Amino acid sequence: MKRSGSGFNKSILKKRSVIFSFKPKYVAIGAGLLMTLIFVVGGIFSLRESSVFAVRAIPLEWEGRLDRGRMELEIGREIEASIGVRFSNVMGKRPWEVDLDDLGKSIRDLAWVADARVRRIFPDRILVSISPKRPLAVVVSGRSKDGLVPVSYNGELMPEWTSKTVPDVPFLRGEAFAKDFSLRSRTVKLIRALPEQGVLSRSNIAEISWAPGFSILLLSPRTEIRLGESDIETKLVRVAHVLNYLSTQGKKAPIIDSTSVKKVVVRAHHRP
Repeated sequence: MKRSGSGFNKSILKKRSVIFSFKPKYVAIGAGLLMTLIFVVGGIFSLRESSVFAVRAIPLEWEGRLDRGRMELEIGREIEASIGVRFSNVMGKRPWEVDLDDLGKSIRDLAWVADARVRRIFPDRILVSISPKRPLAVVVSGRSKDGLVPVSYNGELMPEWTSKTVPDVPFLRGEAFAKDFSLRSRTVKLIRALPEQGVLSRSNIAEISWAPGFSILLLSPRTEIRLGESDIETKLVRVAHVLNYLSTQGKKAPIIDSTSVKKVVVRAHHRP
C-alpha cells in the first residue's frame, strides 16, 4: 500500500513537472505575438501619420481631347481650370482622406463634361479620365445677352458663350434653333454629314438658317446653298459636284438651289 501511494505521488509530481516545463515556451510565443502586434499597429499608425502615400500628382487623361479649333481649345482650358479648383485641397492628403466618389460627381456636374472617372494610382497619384462634350455649332438668337448659345453633338443647348473668342463653328441663325430640339437634332445630323475636306467642309460653313428648309452660307466662295427639308445627304453630294465644277471653270454662283430631289439649279442672281 505504501509503495502504490508513493507511486501515485510520483505520477502527480511528474505531470506537474511536465506542465511547468511548457510554461516558458508559451510565455515566449505570447510575447512574440504581442511584439508583432505592437509593431503592426505601430507601423499602421506611422503610415497613417506619414506622407509616404500622400497625393503628389493628379494627371488628367482625355478620352477625345478638345483641340479642333479655337473654341474647343478654350473649352478644354475651362474644364482643366474647373477640375483644378475641385482638387485644390487634395494635394498632400493621404488616399483614405480623399472621397473619390464625391470628386467624380463634382466633375461630372461640369457643363462641358459628358463623363468622368476618378481613381487612385499607387502609390501617390489620382488619375482623372475625362469624356468632354464637343461644340458643334452656336445658335444666334435673342435668348442670351450676346446671342450665342453653343450646341453639343447631341443637340443639347450649352451655357452661353461669353468669351471674346469668336466661335469657329457654324452659326445657326434663328429662334427656331433655340426652341425646337427636333430641328437642332436634324441640324446636327446635317453638320455631321459634311465632308472633312473641301468647299463643303464644316470649317467653310459660315451659317445655317431655316426658312422652313435648310440654307447654308459658305465662307468661300460666298455662296448660299438651299437644301430644303429632306434627302439632305444626297443633296450635299450633288452640290459638292456642282461646286467643284464651278471651281474648275473659274466661276461663282450666289445661289445654288437644291431644294428639288431631281435637280440642282445654279442662279446667277439673288431671287426669292
